[in-house]
Amino acid sequence: MPILLAPWFLVIGVAAVVPVALHLLHRRRPKPMPFSSLRFLVEAAAKTRRSRHLTNFLTLLMRVLIILLLALSFAQPKVRFATWLPQGKRTVVLVLDGSASMGYQDGEKTCFMQATEWALQLLRSLDSGDAVALLVPGLPEPRVIFPAISDHEAAARALAEAKPGYGTVGLAEVLNDLLARLPEGGSGTGVEIHVFSDFQKTNCDLTALTAVTQRLPERDTLLFLNHVRPAVAANAGFVKTAFYPPAVLGDGEFQASATIRASSDYQGGNTLRLIVNGEEQGRRAFSILPAQTAMEGMSGHATGEAEFVQGQVELDPDGLAADNISRFCLPRIPGIPVLLVDGSARADQGTRDTFFLDRAIQPRGKARTLFLPKTIDWQALLAGERQEGFNVIFVCNPPSLGETAVARLSDFARDGGTVVLMPGQQEALERELRTLQPLQTIKVRKEELGDGKSFSLVGSLAPAELEKRLLSVIPAPSSLVVRRRLLLSDLPAGARTLFQYPDGAPFLVEVPFGLGSFWLASVSANRDWSEWPLSPFFVVLTQELIKSCAHRHLTSLTTTVGNSLPFEWQEEATELEFRLRDPAGRERVLNVKRADNNRPVVLNGFDEPGFYRVARGAKERMIAVNVPPEEGDLSYLTVDEMAGGLPGDRVQQASAWQDQQQNLVNLRHGRPLWPFLLCIAFFLAATEEIFANLRSRTAGFSQSLRLFLKQGGRAK
Repeated sequence: MPILLAPWFLVIGVAAVVPVALHLLHRRRPKPMPFSSLRFLVEAAAKTRRSRHLTNFLTLLMRVLIILLLALSFAQPKVRFATWLPQGKRTVVLVLDGSASMGYQDGEKTCFMQATEWALQLLRSLDSGDAVALLVPGLPEPRVIFPAISDHEAAARALAEAKPGYGTVGLAEVLNDLLARLPEGGSGTGVEIHVFSDFQKTNCDLTALTAVTQRLPERDTLLFLNHVRPAVAANAGFVKTAFYPPAVLGDGEFQASATIRASSDYQGGNTLRLIVNGEEQGRRAFSILPAQTAMEGMSGHATGEAEFVQGQVELDPDGLAADNISRFCLPRIPGIPVLLVDGSARADQGTRDTFFLDRAIQPRGKARTLFLPKTIDWQALLAGERQEGFNVIFVCNPPSLGETAVARLSDFARDGGTVVLMPGQQEALERELRTLQPLQTIKVRKEELGDGKSFSLVGSLAPAELEKRLLSVIPAPSSLVVRRRLLLSDLPAGARTLFQYPDGAPFLVEVPFGLGSFWLASVSANRDWSEWPLSPFFVVLTQELIKSCAHRHLTSLTTTVGNSLPFEWQEEATELEFRLRDPAGRERVLNVKRADNNRPVVLNGFDEPGFYRVARGAKERMIAVNVPPEEGDLSYLTVDEMAGGLPGDRVQQASAWQDQQQNLVNLRHGRPLWPFLLCIAFFLAATEEIFANLRSRTAGFSQSLRLFLKQGGRAK
């Protein structure tokens, strides 16, 4: 319903009778005049008369409308929609985005501080009877003030004390939960939800927000989306940090590989630093382009006997400090147990098929704590040799792949182990490979090469992480003498190759199965098939393959804020009570349940980054917690992007407090209509002049006839 701020100007509308009066006064009755025969002009004269009447009517109508529109414009009309603010008590819900990205330092203030100041300005503009609620999603307890209260001083104190969290915030989920807690519409009190956020694309789903806006009418609610973002968001932060091996083994050497992402506004270089147990062990300068990622690696060394090794990788300071640190916690294990199965060994004979493998695992015959090998013969495997505790089984030159052997190897791989099959003189792999369910589609053909042929191994078309790691340590052999090999084809879906021959035949193949995998080699582990066992490449590949498989038996001790962490806990109990100490030293008790004793324990409650200590009885574990990587993206939705995806007049957007004030004024008093009316009046004035001139011309008659018709003559 429109309202008029100056209704007395409507009196001007009386002037609309002036064009009508002038039209009536200037009407002339036609006068008969003598003329020659008109029988050919009767039709033309009638047509011209009808056209003239239509022209007069339309021009008169436009002149009347122009006067009425001018009068209405001076009356300053405003239109109120169905979403206008009520004149009585208001309920205002302030929602401050508490995600980690709101901690971005924009000049002297963070985005969260700017949002707090904006919300305080809104709070001060409320009347004394208005109720206020405060939510800060991203905190452990997001409902700071809820339900709404009328104590504005208490609300102002809560706003001043509010701080952002370190996790992610799904605004659509927050608003859906809030709408479910609001009373049904029809109470007479309008509800306003004012969201203050940077609206990161990674956390703001427009489709989900659109579904939220469709629920606003049923709750008689208005939604105000207030954009708080930095003018320039220059940031470089960690996306992922991986460690190889994923534990501290033997001499304590490990490799850290960090994936770093730069925002679109980032420019310049950076420095990566590795800190282990509080001591810096190295630094590396690197450059990164805007909106790109870079991968950088560093070597570390963990000394001592501690059960867990903790540390962090760091970047140079920037606007978002939270993602400049990636913490890690690596378990220290005595070694990787490896089982070597010699298919041709007998009690009174040597281990011919595993001899070179054993030397590769323990070079020069010296025992190392990095790998813990054990060699058995084929009969011991069939007799039920315990496989628990081993990470990898090398099966060399098996005599057969019967039902018992297939069952034992399949169960081992299904539970997370790695089985490496290497051919030999007994040719069981060529005959019976299809008995292994994950390898049954592979076609195997043995190729004899006489005295040997020299091959150069080349990288795979899509190299896996292990292949990249190997090439960073040692180049692939450029001249490998092979006397016989297995040609492998028709690999199953999901299979990966590790190097290949120049003709495209795979050198090694990995086929995932259950929680583990099967590896199939094209040559044997002894010199009957090739000179590979004598090369340094054989030693490096064997050791790196074992290391890469170790992570399947290790519990991750790193997670992100807001996520849960499952890890193995050996204890005969399904209900457990843990003590959790956070980085600030605060302790709380976590009661955890699991379905059975073999299931992992799932812990929650990681609300801030840092190192946590989990304890039960005398057993303790360290857990490293980092900021979710998506918080460092700093790619925002603009007002226009959100306006196009969020239709409806119940959603208002603002980029500053002044914009929000104008939105509130429009919703309270209506939107001005007079500029639109003036535009229409101007358009009609121009149209009337053009229309009258065009229609007044009479075409197709002589000058004397046009003069006759102009003087009012008509044919009888």
